[in-house]
Amino acid sequence: MAAAAVFALFATAGCGRGSGPSASDEINVLLVVIDTAGAEHMGYELPDLGHTPNIDRLARDGVLFTRAYSPAPWTQPAVASLFTSRMPSRHGVLRLFDVLDEEHTTMAEWFEERGFRTAGVISHMLLESRYGYAQGFESWDATPVGGHDAITSHAVTDRAIRWLDRHDRSAPFFLFVHYFDPHFAYWHHPEFRLTGDYRGPVRPGMGIWELREARERLGPEDLRYLVALYREEIAYTDHHIGRLLDHLRRRQLDGETLVIVTADHGEEFMRHGWIGHTRTLYDELLRVPFVMRLPGGPEGRVVETPVSLLDVLPTLMALAGEPADPAAEGRSLLPWLGAKAPAPAARELRAEVSFASRPEDPAALSQKTAFKTAWLRPDLKLIHDLVEDRFELYDRSTDPEELRDLSGAHPAEAELRAALLAWERTREARGVERPGLQPSPEELERLRALGYLR
Repeated sequence: MAAAAVFALFATAGCGRGSGPSASDEINVLLVVIDTAGAEHMGYELPDLGHTPNIDRLARDGVLFTRAYSPAPWTQPAVASLFTSRMPSRHGVLRLFDVLDEEHTTMAEWFEERGFRTAGVISHMLLESRYGYAQGFESWDATPVGGHDAITSHAVTDRAIRWLDRHDRSAPFFLFVHYFDPHFAYWHHPEFRLTGDYRGPVRPGMGIWELREARERLGPEDLRYLVALYREEIAYTDHHIGRLLDHLRRRQLDGETLVIVTADHGEEFMRHGWIGHTRTLYDELLRVPFVMRLPGGPEGRVVETPVSLLDVLPTLMALAGEPADPAAEGRSLLPWLGAKAPAPAARELRAEVSFASRPEDPAALSQKTAFKTAWLRPDLKLIHDLVEDRFELYDRSTDPEELRDLSGAHPAEAELRAALLAWERTREARGVERPGLQPSPEELERLRALGYLR
């Protein structure tokens, strides 16, 4: 398909304001992923804070999906699922240092085949090209990647703007931009002050393992301060996302660019006894922000139907008028981008985690090893710990923080167990063991500082 014919959006989607682009228009795609940004910490869910004005504005100008979920609670499998519309057990990125296999067609490869210019700007070492994430990208800029103590959102936006300024508009573009700052470590940003007056033991930039070892001694005030630091990181990132969106407007690209903002996963702050991510499948890790602004599309639409990061690629294919990939595990969200959105619908999603400490790190095995699956309905979630063969069941309509385990006492549990176990059998058949990369001592030390290893 020629680039000029790609994204004939309104031939199928309809338009919500104005006439929208014509069938011959070239529509660009900007995909922004914020690392470790839980939906519950966004400004549109915390209007009294007002700390994410740019993401909030994007939601007012487009479509906000309030029940969007990641299929995994850490970066590598989540981004691989975003790029391929396959669950981690299908694409094979399950454990630390796994590599995304070339047998999978990524989102960037799909765009590249259709004449788009493709570029990515990243700020996490686990997304570097040697892990397979650069497949299909003409440019994969890892310049902003730093250690746990780096502050990089400004550099990410600078590099993305630099690429946009070099883009000659001879073809549409697909630009993937990844922001890392809300990931640990949590730094204070005075210009976005949310922390208030605090004199306790928690301090900006505090080591992740020091925090974890002190977690049982942290009181409510300490945790509020820690969460406030984290939200300042989100505010700082939002500011630099705003710089990127402003640059699109200055270049007069915003009227011909589909903008998607989401996250790979959220963060846990002692709600279930831990600080960080990778270990559990609770909503604090799985529910992520998800906003789409389509040129000429609906404004201010709020969608409550559950959706997944797996849905992004099928949606882009549908917007281009192409048939769905039968191997994709997500669904097109095109109906919610048209002139009249459908009513909220029930939908069942899945999530999984396979994360293990290195064998030579036995002291951390109990803390940093997790093999779990989850079956998500709009109201209920069933979690299966595969190591202990133990189930947890939560009714999120009455217990949104998932603190009251109803396993053994809910009438729907047998049905949910049957569905989850049936999927697990399919998952085991499709999963492929792949040799991972061998990290250097320096990389191992950086990962320890980030909390992935002990």
